[in-house]
Amino acid sequence: MPCIFPDTEFRAFGIAAGRFFPALLSDEVLYDPLEKRRHFDWSWQAVRYRYRGCAECSEEFKALLDDASQAFVSGMGDEELTYRLERCIYAFFMSALSVFDSFALSVYFLGDAIKPGAFPDVVNPRKITRTTTHKAMSAAFPQDAITVLLGGLSQDARFASIDVIRNLLAHRISGRRSVRSSSTRHEDGTYTTDFHEETWHIPGAPGKLAFDRELLERHLADITALLSSLATAARTFAEAHQPAKASP
Repeated sequence: MPCIFPDTEFRAFGIAAGRFFPALLSDEVLYDPLEKRRHFDWSWQAVRYRYRGCAECSEEFKALLDDASQAFVSGMGDEELTYRLERCIYAFFMSALSVFDSFALSVYFLGDAIKPGAFPDVVNPRKITRTTTHKAMSAAFPQDAITVLLGGLSQDARFASIDVIRNLLAHRISGRRSVRSSSTRHEDGTYTTDFHEETWHIPGAPGKLAFDRELLERHLADITALLSSLATAARTFAEAHQPAKASP
């Protein structure tokens, strides 16, 4: 995993949550038609895989720009490079949203393991979303920090930007480099640049995506910060609700 991934907290969450499920190779797990443990384990793992995918897209994006053709650098355009950059951006934002969707699924199945019956959509996982997870957690565990964080995710500007861009790219449109510049010509024939702006323009996206080699890295930093808070809250939640040990 990339060094910036919140590995310590996320692994601690997985370990604490795993104690609520039967042993991995037990008959209860192997023959469970709802595959509850597998849904938790594999959605937990999906968070890691999707995050790594984002990090790799960011690195590939920077490498592409570092080796950009002269035509692209000069503003004339390079259709092959544009395609490769757009592919990185598309894959990044698809994986970025999946980080949080996968996390929500793992929390939903953990909630069911702690309080069976309060999470009815375990019988139909396709219905489980960030919204349904927050709704179920609000009913079962309204005071826990993880419930509050899940509820506030859609209002967070960092997440909202990722969500909107992902939905635009997934369902509607691609993006493209946009260069705006103005300059002043002097009497001696020289020019002074008054204004220069490069963005990756996605019609309908909020704000502007500054186009430079850190375009995706900035969003990766947002994902990291959000996931770090969620992982810590999820670990605390799982540890706080551990079943009491039986008396000897």
